[in-house]
Amino acid sequence: MRVAVIDDESIFRMQLKMMVEKVAAKRALTLEVEEFETGQSFVDALTERRFDIVFMDIYMPDMDGIETAKKLRELTEKTFLIFMTASEGHYPDAFSLHAFDYVTKPFTLERIDNLISEIVDHTPIDAIFIKITVGSVDERIYLKNIVSVTTDGHYLEIHKDDGESSRVRLTSGEFLAMTGADKRFIMINRGIIINMDFIDRIDGGDVYLDDRTIFPMSAKKIADITQQIRDYQFSNN
Repeated sequence: MRVAVIDDESIFRMQLKMMVEKVAAKRALTLEVEEFETGQSFVDALTERRFDIVFMDIYMPDMDGIETAKKLRELTEKTFLIFMTASEGHYPDAFSLHAFDYVTKPFTLERIDNLISEIVDHTPIDAIFIKITVGSVDERIYLKNIVSVTTDGHYLEIHKDDGESSRVRLTSGEFLAMTGADKRFIMINRGIIINMDFIDRIDGGDVYLDDRTIFPMSAKKIADITQQIRDYQFSNN
């Protein structure tokens, strides 16, 4: 999951980033944290990537948190929005923007831990999706349905469990970033990403998937990739 921290004070950004990363490590969550000093820089980033969780300071110069959140909500209602402030005078504005919660400064690790736990509980893994543009049509693809992703020139072929595929102009790195570095996906070779939930078996240096496709692992990384797959399967059984 991708997390944004927007605050004009670097000390609060740094503290919150450290807390989120500690919670992620403790709960074995994949949370990538990105910091923004201004509301405008965050809004600019929204043209390139999505965020699952947003911690938004209310009092910021130029574009305050309420105005920034309004621009966020113009683009998506799915993001978990948490406002941060040293006072409690903005509850009506915050919740009119469908804020998930409201955190007063200074916040504690326990508070952030509880908050992230609540968010994870409200985000079933089967409901996570990416949105791509195929031609002129926007397509929503649920991560649970993606079997594999392969490179074809400057494009990716996203293969789904219904036998269909979608072709989109993306790099492998951009795809992984869009998923929020979801732990189900692993790059086993240059230009080959698989969803480990669909692995049937591993035989030597090849990975056999449930849809009967077979992909080779990078010859130099067979041992490492095999161990990563085993670790994932062990933790999800």
